[in-house]
Amino acid sequence: MKITKVEFKNILTAAIAGDHAALEKILIMYMPMIDHQCTSEGVLDEDMRQYILMRIALNISKFQI
Repeated sequence: MKITKVEFKNILTAAIAGDHAALEKILIMYMPMIDHQCTSEGVLDEDMRQYILMRIALNISKFQI
């Protein structure tokens, strides 16, 4: 999914403001990187993945643009 900087900023701003659909878009965009960081020896650590997703969701309102 290719988006412009302006589109990303708009999605991020909406997610910070509490828009759940925007938060979901952000998480989907970053899921490959999250999955990569949660993989060790070819095995995805689902608990670590869930922890990271939860931390992002709980703290996105603190992000500053």
